[in-house]
Amino acid sequence: MSDPEILDRILQTCSYRFRNLVCPNKERIANITAAKFQSEDADWTVIECTLQPNGEVKCGMTCLLQDFQEKDQ
Repeated sequence: MSDPEILDRILQTCSYRFRNLVCPNKERIANITAAKFQSEDADWTVIECTLQPNGEVKCGMTCLLQDFQEKDQ
């Protein structure tokens, strides 16, 4: 079981974004959740994707994050 205090600290140090994007590999809509630690040089990383089994992502799935920063601003 996860420690609620540790989980709360993790949630406070990250920014989260939710997007529906076309997956370039499967040519289908992927509902993704991306996270970024709160620092100037941090990158967005996909942490959840509806086209993958629960809790399974591959290499940060940067293919889904193309132009992600620009859309967020």
